[in-house]
Amino acid sequence: HVTPTGVEYYESNPSAHINTKTRMFHCKVCNQGHSEISFITKIFDTSYGNATRLAKVFNNDETLDQWKQYTTLSTDAMALAESLGISKEVLEELHVANNVEGTLLFPVFMKDKLVDIRAYTPGGNPKIKSRPGALQGEIIPLDLWQQTPLRKTTLICAGEKDMATTRSHGFNAITITGGEMALPF
Repeated sequence: HVTPTGVEYYESNPSAHINTKTRMFHCKVCNQGHSEISFITKIFDTSYGNATRLAKVFNNDETLDQWKQYTTLSTDAMALAESLGISKEVLEELHVANNVEGTLLFPVFMKDKLVDIRAYTPGGNPKIKSRPGALQGEIIPLDLWQQTPLRKTTLICAGEKDMATTRSHGFNAITITGGEMALPF
């Protein structure tokens, strides 16, 4: 919370009214009220459009635990990953899976919610595809990156394969969905 003069403070006894039907809330401490979209806009410091897309994404039921049920890789997918320089440890860390031979699936998680799946097919046209309607500018692996100590250097890679290969060599690496020109939202 922030006082009227702009001093930030921690509220030890928070209290708010939440209306689940209208998807509105009102904080009694700071006297701010938000719709779901304006709350997402504020929390993630993003645009109204991105907040609207995020709200839709977060309304899905797919979680990290559910995705883990499908994170098996075929022998051919393991060989493909090895040929790309991606270690078994990084495949597990990133929860990479495959659905068809020659494709690696890189899940995109935000707050343990599956928000996109990036399908990487070497030689494909295009070689990387997102789910229809997915946001651009998502950081992969966001949840792992947020746990990284601030003093550790982060390398921003051009794609999921490059990020996974770089992580396999011991570096703290991320990528941003949407290509080199996309900005994190």
